[in-house]
Amino acid sequence: MGQMICKRVCLLALIFSSTLLIVGCVPDEERSDAYKLYSAKCSSCHRLLPPEDYPLEKFGEYIEKYGKEMTPEEKTRLFNGLRAYKKFKEEQK
Repeated sequence: MGQMICKRVCLLALIFSSTLLIVGCVPDEERSDAYKLYSAKCSSCHRLLPPEDYPLEKFGEYIEKYGKEMTPEEKTRLFNGLRAYKKFKEEQK
């Protein structure tokens, strides 16, 4: 009987913590349209690079070089989103 209660409590804790990770603990900038675009377009070939670790000029170069299948609007939206994300992270330091 005790093991059954323990298993249920552990399962509920797992569900609760997973829900927090998915819904409540993801920063707004990571839920933004630009982050979704960044995740969809860039992670198809490699892991996502942390924007705060690279100069903006590099991201501009990377977007032009590797974003051949992206529209000009998507490229602009992605670059602006990376810039905003980088600024947000730098302000938090």
